[in-house]
Amino acid sequence: MLRMNTTRTFALLIAALLPALARAEPRVAMVLPGSDNDKGWNQMAREGLDRIKKELHAQTQIVTNVKSAEFYTRLSNFAEDGFDVVICHGGEFEKVAKEAAKNYPKTHFIVGGCPNDVPGAIAVEFLTRDASQLVGLVAGNVSKSKSVAFVGADPVAPLQACYDGMRDGLARAGTGATALPALWTNSWDSPTIAREKTEAAIAGGADVIYQNVDAAAIGVFQAVQDANKHGKSVAAFGCNSNQNAVAPDVILGSVVLNIQQAYLDLARDAASGKQKNGAVKLGLAGGYVDLVLNEKHPAVTAAIKQKVEAARKELVQAAAAK
Repeated sequence: MLRMNTTRTFALLIAALLPALARAEPRVAMVLPGSDNDKGWNQMAREGLDRIKKELHAQTQIVTNVKSAEFYTRLSNFAEDGFDVVICHGGEFEKVAKEAAKNYPKTHFIVGGCPNDVPGAIAVEFLTRDASQLVGLVAGNVSKSKSVAFVGADPVAPLQACYDGMRDGLARAGTGATALPALWTNSWDSPTIAREKTEAAIAGGADVIYQNVDAAAIGVFQAVQDANKHGKSVAAFGCNSNQNAVAPDVILGSVVLNIQQAYLDLARDAASGKQKNGAVKLGLAGGYVDLVLNEKHPAVTAAIKQKVEAARKELVQAAAAK
């Protein structure tokens, strides 16, 4: 009789544990405002979800090209379906993530690219200003015209940080190079507009162009390449993803956001309870944002690399001291 009771107790215990064992794998969802193959901001997020699926053995689901009117519905649907983590990719999710976090406190909401605190959620800001200082440092050292331009999609806080950082870097270079007023395209996906703004910057005397227009970046690079074909010496910088191979003849480097690693780390820690709600700032420390030089470009000399490395160390130390 004792043996039968022990066997029955063991069976009941296993039955009770089965639901928990079945849910050992985290469930992670992602909501994108754009296409996941845009070769930029949204694609990097999807690649992060791919890593989450592979490395955390997570159950994942993604919805793309979601309109703002549908943001809350998508977030709440995933929460009601029992997803442990919902990644909202972009600062535009700030308000709806706040509401969803209030209504679904058991779900971990991650808002990527958000400089503001989101109560009840994990708000992630990618600190582009310091990496953009490195851009300005290089630009100041290679510019012959002493005029550098920034072409951005929208004057939102992360892009303004790129421009401000570039100006800081130009001052750090100490060569007398200055920045033209920022040129805004009001579009993330129009290479035509990006090209027109770049051509205007070159006509205004700029011989180095730093851009953050995401999928429209090819228009910037084409304008720079065309200027070189017509006898001018103009260079460019990529942003968000590593774009060095897109136009290696003119790109000096790219400010790269390691969104893939960031989302992997945050999803792992959120699902395990290690990552608490609140603001998360990711930058040069840890390599979440950094300038990746194009060593194939002749202007990227050993001296330039040494200056960048020294400045990077100073910026990391300064950030740690704050």
